[in-house]
Amino acid sequence: EGSDNAPPHLVNGLGNFRFCATACCQPYTPYFPAGRSISLSDASDEKMISFALGLENGKLARRLLRETNTVDNISSIFRNGMAKALSPLSNLCKAIATDFDGNCNFVGIDTSLNPSLDENGSVAEAIEEIDIVGKFGGRGSVATAAEITKALKSLPGIDHVGYSGLMLPVCEDRRLAELADGNDIDTTTLLGISSVCGVGLDTIPIPGNSSVEEMMSLILDVGSLAYRYEKSLSCRLLLC
Repeated sequence: EGSDNAPPHLVNGLGNFRFCATACCQPYTPYFPAGRSISLSDASDEKMISFALGLENGKLARRLLRETNTVDNISSIFRNGMAKALSPLSNLCKAIATDFDGNCNFVGIDTSLNPSLDENGSVAEAIEEIDIVGKFGGRGSVATAAEITKALKSLPGIDHVGYSGLMLPVCEDRRLAELADGNDIDTTTLLGISSVCGVGLDTIPIPGNSSVEEMMSLILDVGSLAYRYEKSLSCRLLLC
């Protein structure tokens, strides 16, 4: 930790940003490592500023999914609740873009459920509020993730961009970290859920002495899934 003799990937943890990959990610995804704009050669106006919005909304997800309770209600209670919560943000961003006299374009919101480390900020724990999910990663998890993603991609009045799915970063979600520590979830489980919701393998802790081949195999798994189903997926590995 900060030692001159420490391997580069361990110094302040910044070297971990080298172990990221994306596949099939579209422009204006407002999250690392997928964030980018279109190239200037493809832009209709090189002076145009475009922006999108990403959120940290684990607490909101927990409240709405608790109210939703059943998987059948996701398309109504959860979907309408998310749209109501995001509508003021969307309107504000559109107003900001208008103030730039046509030189600014609000592209939309990445409506993904994105956890925080705050109390009740876990997305995995929020999903466990749904009746058919006893423990996240177990039976009912894939079906629930699919229904939530379907809702997030069709919020009325909201232009969605980016992943617009479920973010399941193991090191940034307290419940996911707990499940991983207890060997209740692994990369295979997370990849299976990602097949219906995104975002891929996010902040996955792996041993610092992992081989290039071991890391490559995980990245190839994510890329293959992305290209097979034309999904925006990414892979972030944290060498510990």
